[in-house]
Amino acid sequence: MKKIFIILLLITCYYFKINAGEISETGLRVGYNISKFIGNDIPGKSVKNIPGFTLGGSVTYKINEKFSFQSEILLATKGSFINTIGDIEQANIFVYIEMPLLAKMKFLPEAKINPFIFCGPALNMNALAMNSVGVLDSINGFDLGLIIGSGLSYRRISFDIRYDRGLIDFDNSADDIDLKNQTISFLLGIAFYASGGN
Repeated sequence: MKKIFIILLLITCYYFKINAGEISETGLRVGYNISKFIGNDIPGKSVKNIPGFTLGGSVTYKINEKFSFQSEILLATKGSFINTIGDIEQANIFVYIEMPLLAKMKFLPEAKINPFIFCGPALNMNALAMNSVGVLDSINGFDLGLIIGSGLSYRRISFDIRYDRGLIDFDNSADDIDLKNQTISFLLGIAFYASGGN
């Protein structure tokens, strides 16, 4: 059932992207995130959030005054601290190339300060996985996440908070382990081009 939902979600988002109107905005996105592993049979005694960063760009396709479709390419770190033996915490860090496809709705399109909400899937490719021991080779090279969030925009500046829930088990080391990524990000957006010169 989950796979069918994911496929339908991707098809819907790509449909809106293809049928969206003009490009209304392009820009840079940079921010801070915190993430940790969630799932069943997590190794070790406990897991804790680990800080990371997000950097990339976005293109927004305008559908109408309130609705748009935002496509992004981001470089983001994810991972978790895992308490393994005694009080020793091991940092597990993954580097992903992320490609979110977000449906976005503005509440006050004519206002200077404009609140908005968004949601959509993110296709993620793992570029590097490591911990304090070395490079990890049992990590899935592909991940899929579901993003929801909200934010505010003012002229060419925007700020958003987003929650990214991993949908695929990234650990290939054992069949009885089911681990997924969970990330909260705080992103600052700066538009280089915005239609209408806003």
